[in-house]
Amino acid sequence: MGAHRVNLKFILKIAFRNWKRSPFFSMVNLIGLAIGVSGCLLIGMYVIGELSYDQYHDNKERIYRVTQSTLTNGEAEERAATTPFPLKNIIENELSGSVTTTVRFFDLESESVAIKNPDNNVIIRQSRFFFSDPGIFEMFNINLVRGDPNEVLSEPNSVVITEQMATVYFGDEDPMGKTLHFEGRISLTVSGVMQEWPENSHFKADFLTSFETLRNLWGNYDQLTSRWRWNPVWTYVLTSPGVDAELLEQNIAEATKPYYDEYFTGAETVDVHLQPLKDIWLSSGLISEIEPVSSSVNVYLFSLVAFFILLLACINFINLSTAAALRRSKEVGVRKVLGAERSGLVAQFMIESLLFTLVAFALGILISWLALPYFEIFTGRELQSAQLELPELALLLSVLIIVITLLAGFYPSAVLSSFNPIDSLRGSQTKGKKGTRIRKGLVLVQFSITAILLIGTSLVYFQHQHLQQKDLGFDTEQVIAVPVYLTSAIWSYDEMKQRALSHSSILQVSGSQTLFGSSNFWKYDYIPDDSGSDDIPSFSKLFVMKDILETMNIDIIAGRDFSDEFSSDESDALLINRAMVDYLEWGDPSDAVGRTFRDSNGGRYSVIGVTENFNHTFLRRELEPLILELPANTNQMVANIEYMKVRLAPGNPGEAIQHLQEIWADLDQTHPFDYFFVDDRLNQIYEPEQKVASVMGIFALIAIFVGSIGLLGLASYSIKVREKEVAIRKTLGLTAPGVFYLLSKDYLALIVLAHLIALPIIYFVAEGWLSGFPYHIDLFYYLIVTFVASLIVSLIISMGTISTQSIKAALLNPAESLKNE
Repeated sequence: MGAHRVNLKFILKIAFRNWKRSPFFSMVNLIGLAIGVSGCLLIGMYVIGELSYDQYHDNKERIYRVTQSTLTNGEAEERAATTPFPLKNIIENELSGSVTTTVRFFDLESESVAIKNPDNNVIIRQSRFFFSDPGIFEMFNINLVRGDPNEVLSEPNSVVITEQMATVYFGDEDPMGKTLHFEGRISLTVSGVMQEWPENSHFKADFLTSFETLRNLWGNYDQLTSRWRWNPVWTYVLTSPGVDAELLEQNIAEATKPYYDEYFTGAETVDVHLQPLKDIWLSSGLISEIEPVSSSVNVYLFSLVAFFILLLACINFINLSTAAALRRSKEVGVRKVLGAERSGLVAQFMIESLLFTLVAFALGILISWLALPYFEIFTGRELQSAQLELPELALLLSVLIIVITLLAGFYPSAVLSSFNPIDSLRGSQTKGKKGTRIRKGLVLVQFSITAILLIGTSLVYFQHQHLQQKDLGFDTEQVIAVPVYLTSAIWSYDEMKQRALSHSSILQVSGSQTLFGSSNFWKYDYIPDDSGSDDIPSFSKLFVMKDILETMNIDIIAGRDFSDEFSSDESDALLINRAMVDYLEWGDPSDAVGRTFRDSNGGRYSVIGVTENFNHTFLRRELEPLILELPANTNQMVANIEYMKVRLAPGNPGEAIQHLQEIWADLDQTHPFDYFFVDDRLNQIYEPEQKVASVMGIFALIAIFVGSIGLLGLASYSIKVREKEVAIRKTLGLTAPGVFYLLSKDYLALIVLAHLIALPIIYFVAEGWLSGFPYHIDLFYYLIVTFVASLIVSLIISMGTISTQSIKAALLNPAESLKNE
């Protein structure tokens, strides 16, 4: 038999005729597939955006960030993204043949600095201000619109600003050569203007000033920048072409080892690593990241969710298409009798599938466009700035269309084209059970995916709640923090505290080096005098002001707190936590009082009290031994106290904050008053988990919706196929509940089985995910709770969906259904 040409016009006519004949099936199919497509497109844009970070740099394959990790007795702690000042000189002097240029970034370890235009008195705290090296414009793709890249950072007190900052400070005036005051201490001259850094950069700068400017800030610049124990700068290297990164990493480690060994003695050593620029954004974050970064786990997770959503939509299409195909069996039989070949039928049904997919795609793109602003809010990403090129977008859409057409169209086409013409014309195709078993298998896969998404989303949510609600060992409610580092106000700390406490709504005032519960911490060499060995690791230590324990409601369990009654507290007193007592095996906390430590300079300090344990760093780090110390003098206080903590009385905080603002205005005219509530700031630390939970929740709901409309279509089909069976059973006395049970029992059993299949999968994945959290939920308990809840929710939704069709079946007139028999 000769080959038959595919008649597109004929296929279109047949397709639209069939869609029109079954509008309910067609609409259910279209909506399910369109929602699957929209979900896949949104996640696809998110994933592509995440993968695009730092890809715009021409030298991206040759740029590495130098990181370091401290090893205690050979065991590595978390890697830090920062390194010491002098590392740059060692790399450039000893490895000049392997490295083209080295660039550092330094932010004074301050969350913001005050920048003022003295001509118009515009003064704003800026958080994207960095000291950097002149090679920055050679290493990175920074679009300098004004100024010579070889000259803009060659002189001290020169600064490059973004176009936006130029508008903020100078309006329509030409900013070149204009003056900005830095922290009220030095004048900076604008030497260049750069465009805003792209959104898909792992960090962004609004101000860049030369490293030599630090000489005008620090009288002991050479001393400070020669320290190897202090690692406050982010260091990037541009390797020479063809250089092997692993070999360079080894060479840097060998070149820096003598310098590190001079400062790290005893049990501690330092390992140096090279981190590729393109890996930074998805690295899950190191200690002291320049800005918060993302995680590759989220990319894999969202990609898997996108695949699941698409698979659910395709399963819907397959199930509904094969179910509806049985009504086209006579059409297939007639066409085969008239000489149609199977290949022609396959082509017809694949083209129908392609046409249907294109329509669903058009609707899915519309849904994606409408949902995009809300999805951006949930993810915290500007997906429109993912900078997708037209070829990339066309490729993404083409691949999705082809994949969906093949997934959703191949099996229905194979089923329809395989019908035996004689059986088709007799109508006996509906009596086979093979298709029913396959559809049930696909429904099982569908329900399993939905169960995985539901249970997984719930576990992510409960873990996020666990982190937010865990008792940190201190009280953040009604506590505000006022940044005082580098300000003039910190020099008048005692006066500021005394005047603040004069207001009835202010209960306590103190200060600290960090926000308790944040990601920042410092380690110092303090050795217990009775340790008998110098092989003791460095300990976390924080400078605090008096009354910090009372301000933050931290309990003293032995000894006493810092007090004005003891003048020696500022020079030789320490507080330690219970974890320190346990680590040093000092027995009962009261036995630790009176013990002594010595520092690296030979100074000795006595333990005057022991606090209850509290999480001085965020909950991604385990609680560890801690030392609290008072600044010995004003200079040490100014250099180390970053926040003033103020506990407010319950009620409206407005009057107290206004009172603080008035005090600030008297003491500091250089820096605008700033504050934030501590609990709000700490909640921001766990936003990544919250965003993952939110996005997962959205797509879990989409999965339930897609599965429900598919189940609705299958239930409707099941009624049509079993219409005569139901009529006969009703004649024999079957009640309405009996009709519901008859139509739903198989699907409800599949839901239970699907959850049992999902359970071990979720356990395995969740156990690995939760292992990355020192503090996490009880997996077994919450897994059982979420399993039962997901099962109940799925059963209720499925029963509600099926009941809408079983009511129709219960209302069928048996006489009408059997009149043709």
